[in-house]
Amino acid sequence: MEWKKCYLDVILVPLGFLISIGYHFWLWYTVRTHPHTTIIGINASGRRNWVAAMMKDNDKKNILAVQSLRKLQSWVRPLMATTTSVLLCSGLAAIISSTYSVKKAT
Repeated sequence: MEWKKCYLDVILVPLGFLISIGYHFWLWYTVRTHPHTTIIGINASGRRNWVAAMMKDNDKKNILAVQSLRKLQSWVRPLMATTTSVLLCSGLAAIISSTYSVKKAT
């Protein structure tokens, strides 16, 4: 029996999916059980502490909180637009490359 490239695809593609799914399950479990061992849990704790500090009755902190949220919002919109643009261009390139064929000269 001869080794073909399709055999390698049959092995590696599902293996890649299983590794990705396994990693995300492990990350979800770790964040739920030991949140301070991951950066996700540390950031969530920091956000909770920041909100609690901003909620205290201080006028300067209230202005700081509003300015911080506006600054965050001004970064999120361009980032989402850029991400969407890159995904659309990648999808379009994939569609074009899959439908375009070069004929060999004989």
